[in-house]
Amino acid sequence: MIGTTIMNEQIVHRLQHEAAIMLKENTLFLNGVTIVPKEIEIYYYEKGVFEDGSVHQNELQQNNQKHFYIHRWGTKKTDSYKGGNYPGIDLVVSGTKDVYYSYLIRSAIINGTPNPIVGPHKVLMKIMSEGRFNTFEEIENNLVQIQTSPVQGDVLFSERINLGKDAGEFASIKFRAVMCDNYFRGGKYPQKEKLVTSNVLLSTMTKEDAWAFSKNNLGYIPDKVKQHYE
Repeated sequence: MIGTTIMNEQIVHRLQHEAAIMLKENTLFLNGVTIVPKEIEIYYYEKGVFEDGSVHQNELQQNNQKHFYIHRWGTKKTDSYKGGNYPGIDLVVSGTKDVYYSYLIRSAIINGTPNPIVGPHKVLMKIMSEGRFNTFEEIENNLVQIQTSPVQGDVLFSERINLGKDAGEFASIKFRAVMCDNYFRGGKYPQKEKLVTSNVLLSTMTKEDAWAFSKNNLGYIPDKVKQHYE
């Protein structure tokens, strides 16, 4: 149970900080494919410390840093991949057997696409085709190169999308991180207005700043933002 302990608050803040750095400072390279994450979700599980039930706890999510994990039905690396549009792709962050830690890549610029590829399965399949991979195993077996490449923009956080019932109270944690830059302003991200609005309402922005922030990221001022400052 996450509760409100200082330890868990510190974990949440640390993970949010690390996710922001991933979006603002890093570009991924895999077999000739350039991947610039624009929207990620944090998945972290540490037994007895931070037991988020939405984490798959697959073997490939622990002690497997700088590799991709493609979603499976079970917890073993030999378990079958999810079928249809269900499999997504995570960048594994964990460098220890004690922690499951990865980023689901929800949206990314891949090999310079003019607009972000939006949706975890679409991201996976675009990497598959651009890298000319024949199997998911080939993607997972390749080491991901990570290079510093600063990006200008704000990173906004919200709740993760489409979590199952196993997430419990962890579902309300703001573990979805989105880079709000020119791509965001022109892209069709899920719950885009809700993301901007919730961040405005939780801030201490003046009316002028809130309206400017909304216009900059959405091109308009949502009704909820207007009502908040009436």
